[in-house]
Amino acid sequence: MYAFAAIPFVLLTARPQDPPEVLATFKLEGKSATVTRNDVAIEMAFHLRRQQRGQQACEVMVDTTLARTAAKKQNLMPTEAEVRAFWSELQKQLRAAGQKPEDFAAVRNTSMAQWFEDLAVQIAQERLVRAELGMRPDEKVSGDMQKLWLQEERKKHRVVTDPDQLPPGTAARIDADDLSIADLGSLLLRTSEDHERDEFVRKIVYLQSLETLARREGVQLTDADLDEAVKRRRDDAARDPRYRGIPFEQMIKSQGFTIAALRELRVFRAQVLLDKIAQRRFPTADLLAELERNRAGVLELVGPRRRLGIVFVRALDVANALVPLDFAAATKHLEGVRQRLAKETFATVAKIESHDPASKMNGGDAGWHRRRSDKLPEPVLAAAFALASGDCSAPVRAEDGCYLVKVLEVEPMPTDDFLVGELREYRAQQLSKKLLEDADIQVATKTAEAGR
Repeated sequence: MYAFAAIPFVLLTARPQDPPEVLATFKLEGKSATVTRNDVAIEMAFHLRRQQRGQQACEVMVDTTLARTAAKKQNLMPTEAEVRAFWSELQKQLRAAGQKPEDFAAVRNTSMAQWFEDLAVQIAQERLVRAELGMRPDEKVSGDMQKLWLQEERKKHRVVTDPDQLPPGTAARIDADDLSIADLGSLLLRTSEDHERDEFVRKIVYLQSLETLARREGVQLTDADLDEAVKRRRDDAARDPRYRGIPFEQMIKSQGFTIAALRELRVFRAQVLLDKIAQRRFPTADLLAELERNRAGVLELVGPRRRLGIVFVRALDVANALVPLDFAAATKHLEGVRQRLAKETFATVAKIESHDPASKMNGGDAGWHRRRSDKLPEPVLAAAFALASGDCSAPVRAEDGCYLVKVLEVEPMPTDDFLVGELREYRAQQLSKKLLEDADIQVATKTAEAGR
């Protein structure tokens, strides 16, 4: 459920507050740099524009603009006193429904003055509906009535929200008037929770750091680079059994993208840029030499994966009311469980016995793992990679409890060329992590909230 569906229409029309303009500081080439509200808003707009959430936001922007324009023409905008009274009543309604106004990101992220300015649009829209239908001034206007009014109002104008029919920087168009991508980003940012905003801050810092690194190393993107990247992803999709032969163009269309839009996406271009930097920093000859020197170590990092099944029983050194088994009792219990595998399938036993909710519903299937992975405890991985395909381990003790682990499937040994490619990708991901670590992001503490 998106924020737009959970918050009254009025809460989506307000503009963002000015302070604090800087959302985060970070280090870029040893110097202090900033991420502003506008940076995040623009990035969110371009990233989400073609997704359902961005499409919803565009429709809200259009509806708000139509209502405001019509109300001003008919002199139906309310006074400040009427707006204050309306807000007071709306707060009561929200609290009566068990909701606090400040729980909504849109409320927290909007200044009082701008909030009241746009609350006026909601009052005006209700007045427009009453005028259109000949209703009494005190007669209640339902949400369906407002939707119907907006549908009819849209018929009077040429409204365009399809990004493929609009120039860059334009989110929507009403007749000859453009609604900017910056306004769309502001709406998306206002209705975002803090964790989502912070994720976009990290994304911006990473992109700026990577682009700065590329300029320093003289690495530039070309059309040929983008063509090759699209082709590689198309080939990967064709080989992936999950997509069952679905054409690549159809697959990205389901995500709201075209090939042209994908090529312009900043995150996509950054990945291609990272690939080029990795090609320069980690040449094939060096990676082949590393493979020759330390084949076992390389295989642990990027070698064949194993699909593992687990039965996990939570345990502590000293049992308590919440965790009733100590390690000795958990081990004994799993030894009995393992005996049952002679008559029952691993999946059946895992669904009954496992304490791991993520894999339990999948019959214990914990997915694909390499020998070095942060998704499962090290003792479990060590046991799994000492087994043959189809075998199940004895109980394995880890920090959080005890495990049975079964090898469900093993990938074949790849060629050296494949290993070199995987090793380069691994090194590239290490470089990405280091860029973020070196950036030392400091998210600004919110110093002002909209008064309510």
